[in-house]
Amino acid sequence: MLSDSGIFSTKIYFAYSQFQVFDKATLPGHHWTQGHFDQGFARTERNVSFGTPLEFGHGAVVVHRGPYEARDDHTRVIEVPFEVWTGEVVVGGPEEFPVKPERVFQLPKGHYRLVAAQTVADEDQENIDLYFEKLTEPLTKSRIVVADDAIHPPSPLLESAENP
Repeated sequence: MLSDSGIFSTKIYFAYSQFQVFDKATLPGHHWTQGHFDQGFARTERNVSFGTPLEFGHGAVVVHRGPYEARDDHTRVIEVPFEVWTGEVVVGGPEEFPVKPERVFQLPKGHYRLVAAQTVADEDQENIDLYFEKLTEPLTKSRIVVADDAIHPPSPLLESAENP
């Protein structure tokens, strides 16, 4: 069930401790360095790979329009700049391609603050809330809002990664 700010929900299969969020016109995935792994994400302007606390499992994803709404059960929360170029955004695990319609949602073109808030539900299940806050100017830096024990971010955070 969607919350008041929820605009889309889906279930994904994340693998290799990651899932992707990307503009439909880009290719998913990144080459992760140790620094990216330590900070829990790798990104470019229109493509983000988020690390997951679990290595493999299923994610119940809810997409929200608007600012991040903090909750006590969120154990990992990461904020990154994100640009929607085509008006279509895809979410999925690295083994869920080619893109399926149930993984695509609509957002107006523009610059966003994307916040991924994760909660481990059980040994192979996570709840993932994605918050897209539309901005008038592009955000320039990422931020770790809540770090679990697996996050050991470098300083400064790595703000770019190579695509495969």
